[in-house]
Amino acid sequence: MRKSYLVVSENAEARDTLAILLRSQGLTVTVASGVADALRVLRSTPVDTVLVVAHGPAVTAEKLRTHVQAERPDARVLMLTRSTSIRSQKRILRFGIGDYLLSERELIGILSASHGDDQDEGPVPDKGVRSLVEVIDVLVGLLELGDRHFIGSSHRAAQLARNVVEQMGLAEDIAVEITLATLLRDVGKYGIDDAVLKERGRLSDDQARKMRDHVTGGVRLLEHIEFPWKLLAVIRHHHERYDGLGYPDGLRGPEIPLGARILAVVDAFVAMLSERPHRPPLSSEQALSELEKGAGFQFDPEVVEVFMRVVQETRAVLHPDTRPRILVADRDTEFVRLLQMRLHNEGMEVDVETNIQDALLRMIDAPPHLILAEVDADEARSFEFLQMLREDDSLGRVPFAFLVPRFDLNLNVRVLRQGVDDCLVKSDDLEMIVARIKNILIRETRRGGKDDSPRRRGITGQLENLSLPDIIQIINMGLKTACLSLSKDSDAGRIWFDSGTAVHAEVGDRTGAEAIYEMLRWKQGEFVIAHGQKTDAQTIEGDTMFLVMEGLRLIDEGAATAATAATAAD
Repeated sequence: MRKSYLVVSENAEARDTLAILLRSQGLTVTVASGVADALRVLRSTPVDTVLVVAHGPAVTAEKLRTHVQAERPDARVLMLTRSTSIRSQKRILRFGIGDYLLSERELIGILSASHGDDQDEGPVPDKGVRSLVEVIDVLVGLLELGDRHFIGSSHRAAQLARNVVEQMGLAEDIAVEITLATLLRDVGKYGIDDAVLKERGRLSDDQARKMRDHVTGGVRLLEHIEFPWKLLAVIRHHHERYDGLGYPDGLRGPEIPLGARILAVVDAFVAMLSERPHRPPLSSEQALSELEKGAGFQFDPEVVEVFMRVVQETRAVLHPDTRPRILVADRDTEFVRLLQMRLHNEGMEVDVETNIQDALLRMIDAPPHLILAEVDADEARSFEFLQMLREDDSLGRVPFAFLVPRFDLNLNVRVLRQGVDDCLVKSDDLEMIVARIKNILIRETRRGGKDDSPRRRGITGQLENLSLPDIIQIINMGLKTACLSLSKDSDAGRIWFDSGTAVHAEVGDRTGAEAIYEMLRWKQGEFVIAHGQKTDAQTIEGDTMFLVMEGLRLIDEGAATAATAATAAD
């Protein structure tokens, strides 16, 4: 039987967006703006589930819960509110923070209801998994709407994490596991005093301990849920350090789950690009440099290397100083609202107009980075608008895409022949539309030569800052397969590793152990670690770290012999 849902929120944007999303899953949805409005609906309409999105005082949500239970005792009431609202109402906390968070089981219940399916056990079908991820993504995004420091950050982090997983060729179930863990990684912060989260200066020891406790607090909130993925381990360990100096368990290297190692890099990067009360945001290049400095110490160097490749491909929408601004001219309010939220989550600013004339006036005042305009019922007017843009000196070079209600081959060909960057079909999946919008921005960045940041070629650094023995130990500890390249003045050498073990080395005409002994003498120069590279050559056998210790011993012996000879000469 088709079930009915009531969405209650004083925030019109949150209410309407969530209602559109649920209706897209085939659900019957009614909306209400407050307690009185909700009660009128409950008295006249059959409702199975009430979803309360409380952006204001949590007391309002508590009041509604009481009324709903009195009016319809058989209805479920799911509470969703911002952490600051909960923390400001101590009386509400007696229910437990869990009463204000949607559990995975509740979300699956919402999604499966459209199929008339009440089963709680068994594997979630692929479509259900995708819907689950999308709903959690939207709900977390709604929670972040009121916080300028975190708005859209969870979505961007989840997208980056998935991109890293795809670059590494990992399985789809691992992608889902890491994506969900990324979205839910900070639920434990709901129990932290708001003053600690907004502290502008250095945290006291007690405040730092409370911040660290958000990891275990988040796990406690979620551990009663029987997830079909191991995302709790990812959440618990995403603040571990590669060198073993992290928390909560001090794991190191491969002991840390791969998902947690990926999340650690993504979480740090998104945090550095976001403004905080105590500091301005970094540029993407500055953030990458910080990740590179921490590779092998705080972060898995292989993950950092893959992540840098991902960022290089998406740089056009990551730099905080140049947030892309999109102008959308379309009268389809439901489509525009969903697209606006998705683009906002991607770190873009979105201006909306309902007609081309108003859009033109806005563009003249402030040209956007991309224009999206619907094709008018009178197609000639749309092409006249395009021609006007192309003839304007300031707007002629702005990328432009048409929004069409459905695929039409003849219209698509005509549009593309006019030099339009793309023709986006509004009935397509939103993720596909957003991906194509990002591709337009990336192409425009490259076409205009605006991305002057250096192309990275692996983990790079200076031997003055990280010695060769330390680099070898990092690769050995992480069981990495990689090629380590060294250069000093006009000399260059390379060492290949297979699962952390050195198998071949060469410098000049020397190979094997002799080549490593020579490179151990280099105290200055540049190094590059390129992961995943292999060689068929085999000139080294035995324990790698023993080889390093032997090389250092020979260097010390040589230095001692030279010192003795110098003393004798004196």
